[in-house]
Amino acid sequence: MMFLFKIKLWPSFSQKYRITIACCTCLLVICVALGYSVWLSSPVLAEQAVTQLIKMKFSDLVEKMQVANWFGKFGIIFSNNLLVSLLIILTGGILPILPIILGIFPNGFIIGLMAGFFEYKQILTKGNFFLSLIPHGVFEIPAIIISAAVGMVWGAWNWRSLFKSTNSEWIISNLRETLTFLPLIITLLFIAAFMEVSVSPYLFST
Repeated sequence: MMFLFKIKLWPSFSQKYRITIACCTCLLVICVALGYSVWLSSPVLAEQAVTQLIKMKFSDLVEKMQVANWFGKFGIIFSNNLLVSLLIILTGGILPILPIILGIFPNGFIIGLMAGFFEYKQILTKGNFFLSLIPHGVFEIPAIIISAAVGMVWGAWNWRSLFKSTNSEWIISNLRETLTFLPLIITLLFIAAFMEVSVSPYLFST
């Protein structure tokens, strides 16, 4: 396991990663637009979707956040986002399409859906909503996109090696390349959690 000590903070973004990241970014933007468009076509249906989303995905998290101090909130946000990122990467290693299904699509759709929700309820305009996401989103969203891209490339390598390689060395080789991105992802999520607890709530309150 000595390869773990060769991990650097800034990994090498070769062409395959840059192309995959660009594709994931485009898909995320499309999913944001789709989420917001639900409010334009059917506000009643969109409000029901948000209600179910809050009940299923955010209710437990909100309850924990309400009783937690600053460090508790930071820990909840950071650990939750890190778990999601690791899940995206691991599932991508199994099947390359899964990071799109589990990471890019739901995150983009939820952002668009919530932007429409705040505008529909006249809490924030969509412009102010997206501005309020900048402090933590500028770190968190790239972390999710990079996680998805890394998982997809890793999975593509695994399937290619499975059918073409004559030995099992490809398992360690592919894993080593994937792990080089973890420090960057963890750093982005760490900063995102700090910004989400320290800055974003004050932007919403204004």
